[in-house]
Amino acid sequence: MIATFVLSPAAAKRLIARGVINEPVFRHACTTGKAIICVGTTNSYIAHELGLIKVEEQRLFAAGVISKGLPCVTAGNRLSHICLEKGQRIEADWVEFLNGFGRDDVFIKGANAFDAGGNAGVLMANPSGGTVGASFGILAARGSNVIIPVGHEKMIPSCQAAAKVMGIKHIDNILGLRCGLAILPLGQIYTEINALNTLFGVDATIVSAGGVGGSEGSVMLAVEGEKQQVQAALTMARSLLKEKPLSVSKQSCKNCIMDSPCDFKPGK
Repeated sequence: MIATFVLSPAAAKRLIARGVINEPVFRHACTTGKAIICVGTTNSYIAHELGLIKVEEQRLFAAGVISKGLPCVTAGNRLSHICLEKGQRIEADWVEFLNGFGRDDVFIKGANAFDAGGNAGVLMANPSGGTVGASFGILAARGSNVIIPVGHEKMIPSCQAAAKVMGIKHIDNILGLRCGLAILPLGQIYTEINALNTLFGVDATIVSAGGVGGSEGSVMLAVEGEKQQVQAALTMARSLLKEKPLSVSKQSCKNCIMDSPCDFKPGK
């Protein structure tokens, strides 16, 4: 049986979150090991699905955002990465917690871009590389698991081409915050397609993208499988039509805490 449906960006994030928390590697880490859920808009849905944050706190579970047409950071009252030990949240410095990672532990980091070649890219406004700079060397050395939840709204032609033209010190002018783009050296890119397979055992194909009237950034998928599987996927897709867009505001220009120059001037 084949069926099609559309997912808005918010619905896709919710679907991906439900898929990630049901992935065997993550469930294993929540039973016997460690996991870190990094701040990010898609990851805010994961944290909410796990009952770790309230829905009204999702807007605080992000650091860098593109909001009001500008790349920027969120206000200083944002939440921090979540550390889990055998499924229980613990209060710990995430870098120190990461130093205890082994091969069965899981690090969940969202992305700003991915391509058909299996590359994922993350924008970095921190000159020291931020979360990416502090984590991926350790993760690669330990052979730990990395899950990269990202929706197809963020698919670009080439992360390698993008990385070559980006850089805080490389860009001459920008409307918004200066950033570099790092290609993540390891990890499983986890999209709507993966989530549908995890949750329902169906094969999914992206057949179109885009929309208007609030459906901008949406994707249409065709799912194929046994009748019962496809109907279950359709039931969830129908429920996700009610998913409201996540509203995350950038910090105010007046209270900007970043050192790098920005060419955006309100009202200009």
